[in-house]
Amino acid sequence: MSVQTSTPRTHTVEVPLDDLWELCEAAARAVGFSEADARDLTAALVGGSLRSLPGQGQGVQSLPKYLARVRSGVIDPRAEIVEIRSTTAGKLLDARRAHGAIAATRAMRIALEVAKSHGVGVVGVRDSTHLGTAGYFAELATESQCIGIVFTNAGPEIAPWGATQAIVGTNPWAVAVPSRQGWPIVLDMANSTSGKGMVRWNQLTGQPIPDDWALTADGRRTTDPVAALAGTLFPLGGAKGYAMAVIVDLLTGALTGSAVGADCFGEAHQDVGHLMLALRIDAFSPVDTFFDRVELLVAQIRSSPAVDSSSPALLPGELEYQRRTERSEHGVPIPVDRFEALLEMASELDLDRSLISRLKGLR
Repeated sequence: MSVQTSTPRTHTVEVPLDDLWELCEAAARAVGFSEADARDLTAALVGGSLRSLPGQGQGVQSLPKYLARVRSGVIDPRAEIVEIRSTTAGKLLDARRAHGAIAATRAMRIALEVAKSHGVGVVGVRDSTHLGTAGYFAELATESQCIGIVFTNAGPEIAPWGATQAIVGTNPWAVAVPSRQGWPIVLDMANSTSGKGMVRWNQLTGQPIPDDWALTADGRRTTDPVAALAGTLFPLGGAKGYAMAVIVDLLTGALTGSAVGADCFGEAHQDVGHLMLALRIDAFSPVDTFFDRVELLVAQIRSSPAVDSSSPALLPGELEYQRRTERSEHGVPIPVDRFEALLEMASELDLDRSLISRLKGLR
């Protein structure tokens, strides 16, 4: 969750969902992803765009960055993801520099298949790349009446508590729990209070940042986005967020045989690790009983008196669900500079001219 909930529309372009999907899938195919992989990549990136704030830098707006990594060899669009270890309920995949979203989608599907037989499926992924929005992959499990859990490590942005040099990443993790509401309850969080994307967004919009978002290069709190970008991110809850980031690094990089700490996200080789878990609900409890308990907890949360009657308590993932619903109908806000980069990319790749014309008309 983020402090900022509104989107300054003067700094964004609203892109219709169908156009965003077409742009992403066509660009992915143009740089060498197979039709199936382009579809999986697009679903993950569009899913990120539908739920995240524009300043977070998630989703389709990341395409030019990803395609630059394809050209430099950091991401291999034709990577053959292979299974290299298997036990009763666990498997390890070698992504071979595949896009993290494609590797994570494959891993969660395998975890769900394993969970069908064993109640629990655990799949690790080694030698992967940036995953994107962790909550999207956790939510895939809920379609099969499973709870999904996702961990991934990332490049160093958090310093050990009391130190100044970034060693561990924000190392996001997510848990998605199905419910009878029509949408799952989803925890999707990094182990920092905010991310560099939101710091840059505040710099773009001329706003100071809260003093628990980042630290200066010498370890002091700051509200200046420029000083924050030269420093490290403030761990969520202070020492607790730093400790959680370390644990996620161990569950992903160390456990799968990928890079850890400061070695993750190298310029030429990201070597990211992921861990996907699927828990089949009926292996632990009758499904109806489980949903009854979920409903009971939801009812208790809803009945808690609000401090401000205009802002009732929300469930984890509810704000993101509201964004997804609105954007599916009215379009996805993309920061102006990122939108221009998407247009430039579309022209470079010689994508469909009618698509480019429609996009240019949104300026």
